Amino acid sequence: MKKLITFSLLLLLTHSVWGYSVFTLKPIDWSQVRSVDVFVVGYGAELGNQFLYSAITKARVMDEQYPDSRAQVILWAKEKSRNQDTKTLEERDLNIIAVNNDYLTDQVVLREIKRLNRISSLHIISHNAAFYGSRIQSKMTRIDGKDFPWKELRDHFITGSYAILHGCNTGFILAPEISREIKRPVLGSLSSTDFQELFTDNSWYHNNQGQYPRSTQRKKVNDLLYTTDQACWKGNCHRLMSNNHPYRGYWGQYEVGLPFFKSFCNYREGLFKKERTSCFQGIAEAIRTWPTIESKSYEDKVIDFLCPRYGNKGIFKTCRDVLQGRSQAKIFWGETLSCDLEGCNFSDSNIRIEGALYKSVISSEEDQGNRPFLEEYKLLQEVKSYY
Repeated sequence: MKKLITFSLLLLLTHSVWGYSVFTLKPIDWSQVRSVDVFVVGYGAELGNQFLYSAITKARVMDEQYPDSRAQVILWAKEKSRNQDTKTLEERDLNIIAVNNDYLTDQVVLREIKRLNRISSLHIISHNAAFYGSRIQSKMTRIDGKDFPWKELRDHFITGSYAILHGCNTGFILAPEISREIKRPVLGSLSSTDFQELFTDNSWYHNNQGQYPRSTQRKKVNDLLYTTDQACWKGNCHRLMSNNHPYRGYWGQYEVGLPFFKSFCNYREGLFKKERTSCFQGIAEAIRTWPTIESKSYEDKVIDFLCPRYGNKGIFKTCRDVLQGRSQAKIFWGETLSCDLEGCNFSDSNIRIEGALYKSVISSEEDQGNRPFLEEYKLLQEVKSYY
């Protein structure tokens, strides 16, 4: 198995046709590697390098937990040019495997993932439209749940593996569909997502003006998350998280949502023992490697994973109090919807606003209030024995 993983990377080294970079955080001793965490990072020129930074932060957390037995391989869609992208990676002391010239298409993503034959996790960090899939390289290059041949990757995922789709509205359709095809847990969002950074009060906040306390500034060094201090300008202080309100944007006007990455195990009704173990192991592993700064305890990771953060509004404390039974105050700034491990209960329609066609997404039931938070919290408590 070691030889197969090494051979795969040699292919990446010699195959220089496609428009993306392939790199790891550090030089890898492939003879020690047992599995690979794969990151597919879409382009987002209007966002700077924040997709890239979110991948680096997440990958470094995983590297610290599995320093030798896993490798974190990142495929980064071309942002500017071969030379500029190479310079970006070199300045951040990243281990470049290949920098290529053309587009990172869905078929190229499939081909490169298939070369990495023992996958412990898959992360897609990109723009996403609920009904059209993840945008990787251009408006016409998307990865969805129906046309992309996910079944071909099923046997590449090892026991305890999972996928997280970091992007807007990935949980309505895409995450349950992918889970069904690869028979692994897939976590997806049910609102718009935005970047959080670490600030000088040692908290995560969304990094837009007004969404963090005026008394704080962005940290320059991450001295909280890793065993050694890491410079933030090198991409070590970002994560992509859900917003605490329904999606309103280019693709639609949604009436419902949830502000956390919902877990889906959509591959056998009722989850028999084998499927339950696969589901719970994968979700537990996703929580284990979550970039949480407050504590290394499971409880703190779960609360950080589920609870939104905004400036001085105290919403994080409110959410924590609700989950721990000290409050019944409403958390989400909008209506919530009912979900289970197979999917969420919603309906959609086309509407026109000022002549433009939008998707409207509503719940098939009344507002669920805090119930989805409490149900997911209960699920994650069940998962704890696999942590």
